[in-house]
Amino acid sequence: MKWKITVFVILLLLYPLFLKWVHMTDLRAIPIIVPYCLAALSVIIIFSEIIGAIGALLRKKKS
Repeated sequence: MKWKITVFVILLLLYPLFLKWVHMTDLRAIPIIVPYCLAALSVIIIFSEIIGAIGALLRKKKS
């Protein structure tokens, strides 16, 4: 669980780079952080589920 929080915080710290990448220079774009947070959280959930499925397949093959 700690790694998920760590990845989420790292993705949040990348938010200024995201704004630069999408060419947002207006500071009124700060409310975009809510969809960015949701996207970062969904990426973490998707990757953790994929890793869990791969782990389950590997455990099943060893048995």
